[in-house]
Amino acid sequence: MRTQTNPLTLGEEVPKHVRGIGAVVYGTHVYGNLYDCNEEILRDEVKLTNIVKEAAEKANATVVSLFYYKFTPSGGLSVVAIVAESHISVHTWPEHKYATVDVYTCGPHTDPMVAFEYIAQKLEAKKYSVNISDRSLYDGEEPSDDLK
Repeated sequence: MRTQTNPLTLGEEVPKHVRGIGAVVYGTHVYGNLYDCNEEILRDEVKLTNIVKEAAEKANATVVSLFYYKFTPSGGLSVVAIVAESHISVHTWPEHKYATVDVYTCGPHTDPMVAFEYIAQKLEAKKYSVNISDRSLYDGEEPSDDLK
């Protein structure tokens, strides 16, 4: 089951800012939480590293560097892929069957949602929530006066 906080509904036209039309810097950030995942996969650094690498390839992103850190005693992992287009990270809490996923890509040739959904499927998540943020800069866009 998927909960998506992106306000689009099926069949609705995608707004220009979500499609990156008029962007001088194009970026899409997909991030979320995975629930009731396979504990064994969440602890397996080889499998999880391969899943992240495959997710990058499916999203049409180019892996530049890939590394992990294993926490003890829980066996939780952090796997990070630096991709030419930005990054993908997965952080796991096997004792809770829980993971967080962060996929940020720049360039309209990539599809970070494909990577997110691939990771959710491979971790056998029973439920997940996902957020989508437009991180683009648009031609003529000025920062608001209330920014610091």
